[in-house]
Amino acid sequence: MGEDPRLVVPRDGQAFSQAYSSYFRATRWSRLALVVFCVVVVGFLLWALPWFHLGMSASDYSPQVITALILLGMCPAVTAIAILLRDVARQRRQALIAWLSIYDSTTGLRSEDYFLERLDLQCHMGREMAEYRAGVVLISVDELQRDGQEIPPDDRIFHLIGAAVASQMRPSDLVAAIGDREIGVLVSTAAPASLQIVTERLRRSLHHKLEDIAREYESRLVVQMGSASLDETCSDSDALLAAARDSLKVIHLDGKHISAA
Repeated sequence: MGEDPRLVVPRDGQAFSQAYSSYFRATRWSRLALVVFCVVVVGFLLWALPWFHLGMSASDYSPQVITALILLGMCPAVTAIAILLRDVARQRRQALIAWLSIYDSTTGLRSEDYFLERLDLQCHMGREMAEYRAGVVLISVDELQRDGQEIPPDDRIFHLIGAAVASQMRPSDLVAAIGDREIGVLVSTAAPASLQIVTERLRRSLHHKLEDIAREYESRLVVQMGSASLDETCSDSDALLAAARDSLKVIHLDGKHISAA
């Protein structure tokens, strides 16, 4: 004979009852504390103010006593303000943590983790629904040193290029910083032909922006662009990114536009 099944619901009901009782117990105590606080405040006013003739009189008020009462009255106000500001700071901190989990603090673009999560989700949707398409555009940015070595670009330059890319995309598209030299664009519902149109439009718009940036910051930039669309050969995020990187071609080299993309 097997063991009798253990019911989970009664245990959950008991836990709920305990939480319910604890809530009302805490509520009663909080109300009692509020009543006691009000009684103490009224009693203090009756005792401290000479107009009620119950406690202190006008002759009891010396400069020292007045100063003490003022300081005493400021203590609750300062305490309440400190508690309020601490709660506000805690809420802002939680909001900042949530924001930084989505946005890159250096560039202002979406973060790499958020980009990869969305990419995984859209690849999964593409595998489940044949009519759903997604595409990725990658922009790789490097800065040339005098010896010809390529290094990651300055943060300001990377931010400006990222902002230029984001300004050309639809609100439904996702623009993110991938590492310190790549910008990824996740294009929703993109057929291969429409993805190529988006890539070409983005390449043309970047030409003028890259020229202005290179002139303003006196930088020698190497910018490459590639794209890949979700299909039978690229059915997951890793394969899609790898295909986009394999298709990278130079569109801007040290102030010169390269027409092939």
